[in-house]
Order: sequence, then C-alpha cells, then structure tokens
Amino acid sequence: MTSYPVSAVKRTVDVVEILLERERAGATTVADALEIPKSTAHDHLRTLERVGYVINESGSYRLSTRFLHVGESVRNSHELFVHGRDETLALAEAVGDTKYVQLVTEEHGKCASLFAPRTRGAQAAPGATSYPRRPHLHTNAPGKAILAHEDTETVERVLEEHGLPRWTAATITDEDDLRTELRAIRDVGYAVDDGEVLTGMSGVAAPVVTDDTVHGAVAVYGTSGEFGTECRESRVVNLVREAADEIQANVLFAGK
Repeated sequence: MTSYPVSAVKRTVDVVEILLERERAGATTVADALEIPKSTAHDHLRTLERVGYVINESGSYRLSTRFLHVGESVRNSHELFVHGRDETLALAEAVGDTKYVQLVTEEHGKCASLFAPRTRGAQAAPGATSYPRRPHLHTNAPGKAILAHEDTETVERVLEEHGLPRWTAATITDEDDLRTELRAIRDVGYAVDDGEVLTGMSGVAAPVVTDDTVHGAVAVYGTSGEFGTECRESRVVNLVREAADEIQANVLFAGK
C-alpha cells in the first residue's frame, strides 16, 4: 500500500478527483465516495473554496477555472508542446477532417495528452468506449511507442507499478506478448492500436526520441472501419513518422 508524507494533501487531491469525475458534488457525496466523515469532506471543500480552486454553488461544489490556467501554463511550457505544436497541427491538416491527432507524453507511468487539435469531422465510432483521462501506456499506440523506446529498467518499473489492466477486449494483458510487440515497434519505428483503448477506434503513433530521452509520441486515430487497414498503409505511417522526426529535430536544434 502506498504511503504519503502528508496524508492531508493526498486527501485533498482525492476530493479534487471526485469533483473532476462527477463535475459537482456536495460534502455528503464526497464523504460517502471517500469513506470519510462529512465534517472532514466539508473542511477540505471549504479550504479549496477559500484558496480559489473550488466554487460553492448553494452547497454543491465544482472546480474553478484556476485549474484551467494552471494546466495551460504547464502545457505551454512543456518542451514537447513548445517544439511539437505546429507539427501536430500540420499533421492534422495532412490526414484530413475525419481523424484525431494527439501529441502525448508520459507522466508517472501513464499517458498525458499535451495537445489534440480536433478537426470538424472527427467523431468517435458508434458504441466506442469512453477514453480514460490518463490511459496506461500499454493500451494505446502513443503509449506503446513511448514504452518501446524506454530502457528495460523503466519498462519493468511501469509494469510493476501499474500492471496490464484490460481496457477493451483487444488490450494486451500478457507481459510476454507486450514485450514481443515492443520489440516489433522498435524495429519498424511506429506503433499500432487496434481498438485496445477505444473499441471501434484504431491508430498509429511514432515516438519522439533524442539520444537517450523519450520525449513522447505523436499519433493519428480514426474509426476502425474507416481507418483500421489504412493505418498500416505507407501514407499515414509516413506522415506520422515525418511529424515525429520534425519534432525531434526541433528539440535537438533548440538544445544547441
């Protein structure tokens, strides 16, 4: 069981996560969800309100826009976003209106989306599962592209800490199968996701790597019916790999 140096901070984060998940909640709902006294939940909510991170609307609490400003500041200063935003936009234009494009990095062993320009026609497949806020690396193309280029110690740490939970019927849940796929990804230079994180959606991703640093990955997604076989065709693969190479060059040039 994970221990925390300051348990009260962890509790406050739990409260924030409840509000994020439910959009708004009262002290009773938070207390029941976290199995804590209502008075404790109320104290955390009132403290968050007083520092400006929560809004109280007649006893129903929601997160404030201060989180938006924090998130934008963090993203806008992230090296991968700074050097990959324009290339990600260009990739979105190149692949067309029916595709999703993502710029993804790794944080705490999971995927963190830095940028996802949504084109007008891009839509999820009918009946698609909901996309997790921070998907596990093994469940999707950008995550696998990142994991494939990490060192063995990092891969083992991620597997130990997070395991291989199943998100869809297609998700890889066997460590040997995952290692085999990671080797194949290193050989070909890109990763494919066939409905492993979203049922009915397929994608391809290429890593952004400089020297021994894995900065993240850029990916293109579309519905499996419209994109399932195309994601292995040279045009889409080449566009994704070219975008990753351009971002990599930007990072290297900026460091000189």
